[in-house]
Amino acid sequence: MDEKGYTITPMAFLLLIPVIIFAVAFGNIVNEINQYSTITIGSDVTGGTVSSIYSAIKNGAGDSGRYAAYNASRKVIDDQAFMDDSKYYVRQIVTDQLNAHVIDACSKLSRETGREIYINNVLIPTNTTNTTFEDTFTIDDVEVTQVDPYGNGNPFGFYVVVKSGVPIKVVQEGQVYEGTLPEIRGYAPIIGVEDPYIWLKTSFRKRDVIYEYPHYEKNYLGNVDYNFDDNVTAAEIQYLFDCLNGTDNPQNQSLLPQYFPDPNGLNFFERLQGEQISEENNETRMSTFIIGNPLSDVYNGQTISAIDHEYFAGVTGSGITINGSVPFNDPTGKPFYLSQTYKNYFSLLSNYDI
Repeated sequence: MDEKGYTITPMAFLLLIPVIIFAVAFGNIVNEINQYSTITIGSDVTGGTVSSIYSAIKNGAGDSGRYAAYNASRKVIDDQAFMDDSKYYVRQIVTDQLNAHVIDACSKLSRETGREIYINNVLIPTNTTNTTFEDTFTIDDVEVTQVDPYGNGNPFGFYVVVKSGVPIKVVQEGQVYEGTLPEIRGYAPIIGVEDPYIWLKTSFRKRDVIYEYPHYEKNYLGNVDYNFDDNVTAAEIQYLFDCLNGTDNPQNQSLLPQYFPDPNGLNFFERLQGEQISEENNETRMSTFIIGNPLSDVYNGQTISAIDHEYFAGVTGSGITINGSVPFNDPTGKPFYLSQTYKNYFSLLSNYDI
């Protein structure tokens, strides 16, 4: 009998048992759902942490490459000597800078997410003020190349490649993510970096900065048009004069001739060494023009080709005239000479009749 005087029959009591059992079971389901939600949220955070690590490495690779390019150029200029192995030197700088960037970024991630992060089996410290921590990457984990994943060369930047297979681990209480990094590439532009090749070869009398000539075209068949003589006036050839003058560079300085792709030129790493490197891809190479004849005392009035590597090799050239008599001069007012090889290569005429 209950408190109101009703009698609970044996049948009624049996009917209550499934309700009680269901209530207990439902409570367990709710607990399991809460636990599952916690695990799911935790997995999302861990997955987001891994994704952030990839981004930190990619961004750090590009930034460290740009930093290394500037420092390598300055070292050649300041030491007044070309490098023996420019790529190895750049990789050293890249590795140091990449370690500093990734450790700093991952330390912040670790503090924000509560996860322990291991890269290359090294635990990332949560306090980066301690300078005794181990490096995450070694120089053997890093490559530098001016060739993209599709085999195309790029003269105006290079890729810092973190090789695949570097182990990574993210640890949270109750769960662990373990894997290896895929190949990660960061792009480092060299636009605006001073050219040490020009500086040293002109006996410290000529400064040039790498800016890209904008009117170069290459079609899908691989045919090249430099568009140097799209417009010829009474005494000027365009866009050749603009390329010599260096107009529209970000520093807004004239007389810094622009650079253009040239399979017979030198790429950035070769310019750090002062000569071509046999295994380099031709598509990574570039050239520029030398204006004003800075080695006039050496050449004693000879007509030397203005293409940088021909100029330093003493290759002779001939001038270009307009209407048979007006010489085409560079922006300093000096006669502009080119070898017949490069006149043919650029599709330039020896004389323009307008």
